[in-house]
Amino acid sequence: MPADVPTFADAAARPAMVTEHVLGEDRLRQRGAVLTGEALVDFSLLTPAGRGVSLSGLPGTIVRLDGLRLTPAADGRVDLSLLPLAWLSGAALSAGPAGTGHGAGSIGGALDLSLAPAGAGNRSWAVAGQQAGHGIGGLDVRAGDDGGWVSAGFTQGGAVSTPAGLAGTRQGRWHVAGRFAQDIGGAMLTGRGLFASRREGQDQADFHDLALQLRGGRAWQWTLAAATGAHQAAGVGSRQALFSAGVSRQTDMVLPGAVDAVTLAFGAEQRRLRLAATRIVARELYAQAYLPLLQDRPAAEDLGLELGWRQAWIAGRSEALWNVRARWEFFPGVALRGQLARGIDDLASTSGIGRSIGLRLAPAFVPGLVASIDWRRQTAGTARVQAIDAAAFWRGRIGATAQLTLETLVTHHQRADFTPLPVAHFQSLLRVRVEDDGWAAMAGWRQRSPLAGVPSRGGLDLGLERQLSPRIRLVASISNAADAGRADGPVGRQALLQLVAGF
Repeated sequence: MPADVPTFADAAARPAMVTEHVLGEDRLRQRGAVLTGEALVDFSLLTPAGRGVSLSGLPGTIVRLDGLRLTPAADGRVDLSLLPLAWLSGAALSAGPAGTGHGAGSIGGALDLSLAPAGAGNRSWAVAGQQAGHGIGGLDVRAGDDGGWVSAGFTQGGAVSTPAGLAGTRQGRWHVAGRFAQDIGGAMLTGRGLFASRREGQDQADFHDLALQLRGGRAWQWTLAAATGAHQAAGVGSRQALFSAGVSRQTDMVLPGAVDAVTLAFGAEQRRLRLAATRIVARELYAQAYLPLLQDRPAAEDLGLELGWRQAWIAGRSEALWNVRARWEFFPGVALRGQLARGIDDLASTSGIGRSIGLRLAPAFVPGLVASIDWRRQTAGTARVQAIDAAAFWRGRIGATAQLTLETLVTHHQRADFTPLPVAHFQSLLRVRVEDDGWAAMAGWRQRSPLAGVPSRGGLDLGLERQLSPRIRLVASISNAADAGRADGPVGRQALLQLVAGF
């Protein structure tokens, strides 16, 4: 998981308190995709939104890269068709308002992307294939050492999401990126620069993002961050500049009945955002606390409460954002979790409340299993959504050397009223992977049933992977294997061959 800005000192060690789905680098590559948006359609929580994303069709799904917001396009959504998949090392999606931790703009949920770490080293990624009769190609070459890297490349083709599925494109894109990390006097300075452009006839778009973060401290851990970015398409542009500062500490205060100490975090953020002719200035202050209440007790292995408050001043208005989250592990590896939270959009014109309660399982008596089921109800202005989300992952040995991985993601929308985007009644993914002696075979099935009287659609994905050497991997995949589709229409069979090599 990418680190929040700010974050609790032990945030990475605490299990999620809300509905959360995670895809690692290998999982993203196995999808057989060229663009980030293609790989993310496996998230059953997401609703197709063209080049962007929307959680359950609601407004306000914030997209961050390593904890810092990416600049949205003029329509308010981040253009994921400009982000090559080769840049990323992981993605995580959480449901519900996250205004306390992320600020205004997060009503539906948050998508956190992770850039390849500074010490990722040298690597080349090449892809070639076909989608409904049209060629797909791409190349990304990354060179670097422990202190950082630079990469450059291009992609041709790929697909964007539509309510009916993925639609093929003939876009040509180039991209350049870099990242560094430098220890300066006990503090860590990190930075990134991303530049991308796409062309398809009269459709043109350009994007850039620059960011710096400085982290340090021992008892009190502090973070300073600054970022700026812009997006330009069809003569309409957007720009963003932000600065944030935060401190966090695990205090010496231990509550009666607990083992771990209370953790506190405070901070401030200022953002300037221009979406076409609209200009927004946001200033925010926040405070968060994580309170371990009971630990290592009968029926209370770990009971914790998280409280957050953020005061936002946007467009001449003062808005309070808050959240209450709790997690109760009543048996080792079995925990109840829930949240109640309020969020607002970037314009402070729409507010929403999110409620959720769920069960998470990671029992020691079933090694390799992690599962969860959550019920949530969310509002955003007049829009109302009620859904059940389930996820399960199991990995274990079969036979002497083979490994089997089973994964499923399911979202069932019980209701979706007045949402800006159409929402699927049922959306699911089932994926199976078998590995043995350097080979891996994969099969997956995606199902989508719209609320309106449109027939449901399914997609079969097949893949074969070969580890040719410790540094070279070959991946062959076919997405939507049972659907021929059209080059200019939704879905369509897509075949890809990927070669990933370290050097």
